[in-house]
Parts: sequence; structure tokens; C-alpha cells
Amino acid sequence: MASWVNSSSNGDVDFVRALDTSPTKFDREVIETSFTSNILADTTFIFRPAQTRINKNFTYVNDFADFTIYEYDSEGNQKRKLSTTRGRGPGEIQHLTDFDVKDDTIWIADSQSMRVTSYSLQTGEYIDNYSLENRPMRVTVLEDGFVVLWLGADKLFSKFDFQGNEIHHFGEIIEDQILHQLSMDGTIRSNGQDRFVYIPFYASLIYHFDSKGNKINILKAPDGINFPSVRRDGPTTFAPDFSFMRDGFIDEDDNLYVYVTLPDEISQNDQDNDYPESYIDKYSLNSAQYVSSLRMYEHFSSVMYNPYKNTIYASDYETSFLFQLNQDF
Repeated sequence: MASWVNSSSNGDVDFVRALDTSPTKFDREVIETSFTSNILADTTFIFRPAQTRINKNFTYVNDFADFTIYEYDSEGNQKRKLSTTRGRGPGEIQHLTDFDVKDDTIWIADSQSMRVTSYSLQTGEYIDNYSLENRPMRVTVLEDGFVVLWLGADKLFSKFDFQGNEIHHFGEIIEDQILHQLSMDGTIRSNGQDRFVYIPFYASLIYHFDSKGNKINILKAPDGINFPSVRRDGPTTFAPDFSFMRDGFIDEDDNLYVYVTLPDEISQNDQDNDYPESYIDKYSLNSAQYVSSLRMYEHFSSVMYNPYKNTIYASDYETSFLFQLNQDF
């Protein structure tokens, strides 16, 4: 683990204090279940799988190497791919950092061009560009607009309507937030309607917001990890060198599923490669409580659980898999 400089708000610790609550360490309730796995079709072409998204009966995987998005059906067969064009023009992408899929539209966050771009899911054609004042790192789509997670803004999020007008700017999470923004990286995932969650990469807290930017509740993940303070070397600031929580999915019953890797625990099934232990954790957004966990026995860069099909889509730099669970999680 990296060596962190001290927070300016507390000279005795190497983390930054969360404003509303503190992480708590507790044991996981691991569900034992069996599953079968199959290699997905054509994943040798996915050089750097970065994010996985679920929409209806389809799964979408982003290749960070060339910003191509692949579509798979519920059996793991590749159906289509959306190839984005590099550039600064309308519909072109310079640096895809996140994407979301809702109804018949794909939304892409382009941090380099400082834009969110939308495409037709049916045809792959460009729909619109939304030029922004800061760099959007993540994007998720609600019923009446989209939310971005910023890099370099004084607050963590902004919500926009579908005309590109900023409606809310919100999100004060930690002390000294402007000084530790690289410690705030994470993902944002919505229920597609009126709420979304912020899942930090580096801390054991999950934040649940409504569409107006009001904080509904805060969920505690089992591992008790605080937000780390950033590391600085002269004028350069470095993000933490580990990632803890990765990505999430909200189902129709307000259950949240989050893929987790533990930076300090080596998997008992993959000790030769020093890969970390990993789980899919389940939470109830209604009660703001952790529920249970499913252990992953291999290392992946991107994992998404589909509770409607009891399937797990998991991708790494070499191979992607479709796991079929034999019981509900």
C-alpha cells in the first residue's frame, strides 16, 4: 500500500475524514453457491475491458484501448459493437472514461473533450453533445436528466437536464475535499429513474442520493477503509495506487450489488499471481444495510451481476466469462 501524506485537517492520520459518518469494519456474510461458466464470444478483441453495463436483456462492455463498446445477449453471444471515432468533432470521442445505457441511448463521458455525448442504441448514430465546464469522469442517467462525477470541481456531482442545463451542483463528502479530489474517484450508478449511488473506489462508504441531489442515506461496506489522503511529490498529485470498490448495479427491488477487491488480502485460489480476494456485495438501499456477499474465485477488471438472470459477466485483459448461478443471490 502507498505511503500517504497527512490530511491538513488532522496531522496524526493518513486519511481524510468523511463528513457525515465513518467507515466500520465488520465480517461478511458469504453465501455459498455453485455456478457454471462459459467463455464469452469474441472477447479476444477486447484488449482493455473497463466497464460493464446491463440494459434489459443485453450486456455492454467498454474496451478502453479503442473506446469500442460491445453488446452481448443473455447467452453471452456478441451481437453488435459501437465503434466511436477519435476526434473533437460532433459525435467524436477523445477519452472515454465512463458510459451508461438507458432505454434506447448510450451516454459517454469524455473527460478530454469535457463533454457528454449520446448515441442511438439502435443505429449507433450520434445524437447530441453536451459541452461542460469541467472534466466529467463518470456519468449515469436518470428519468429527467443525467448526473456526472467531476474531476476538478469544488463539489463532486452535477445534474443536467436533457438540454444540457445544469440543475444542481452538489456533493460535499469529506474534509479538505478540494485538496483530495483524486481520492474521491469512484463510480455512479442510477436506478434509471429518480435515484443514484456514488461508490468510491478507495473507501468503505456508499452514498445514496435522490434526483435533486439530496442525500438519502449512507451505506457502510464491511471493510472499514477510510478515504485516503492524496500523495504529493512537489507540484504533482498522485491518486492512491489501489482500488477497493469497483462498480455496481441497482435492481428493481432497490438492492445494490457492488464488485469489491480487497487490496490487502490475496485470493486463496490464485496465490501464484498475487491477485486480491474479491466479492460481489449486496446491500438494501431502503434500509441502508449490507446484506450478504458472493465470493469470486478469479480476478477480473470488470464484473457485473444481473439479478434478473442470475448471471455474472466478468472481464479481464485476456478472457471474459459468463457465470450462471444455480440459485438466487
